[in-house]
Amino acid sequence: MADIGVGLRTYLLTKSSITDLVGTRVYPSALPQNADLPAIVYDVMGGSPDDVLTGSSGSYRAVMDVECISTNHITSNDIAEQVRLVTQGYFGAMGDEQVNACRLLGRFESYQNPIDGSDLGRHVVAISLEITHNQTIPTYS
Repeated sequence: MADIGVGLRTYLLTKSSITDLVGTRVYPSALPQNADLPAIVYDVMGGSPDDVLTGSSGSYRAVMDVECISTNHITSNDIAEQVRLVTQGYFGAMGDEQVNACRLLGRFESYQNPIDGSDLGRHVVAISLEITHNQTIPTYS
């Protein structure tokens, strides 16, 4: 199956509105220990294929969580808004993946208390996206 997570990361890193805020700090699944902030963490939460009986490709609807993390609430919101602006309603290439539709499912905010004895916790603004993209249909012999 195609990796839409890698495609999303590649796509986000082509957008100066994103890289001006996080540089290249866009990570899969978890924020690395001692990573600089602000940063983005993305994760494919699940999805489902659209059944296709003929042809060489079908589509897959992936549900993705994109967390925008900073020590500052305003910065986390700014990053989330820029991610929304470049993804909501998008169709076209995301890296090697062909996206047919990208839909915003929701937006959530949270705060993570500091764990290192400092006063700097993490502000997280997460957006959920449904990304419909092409996938190769299996062949049976």
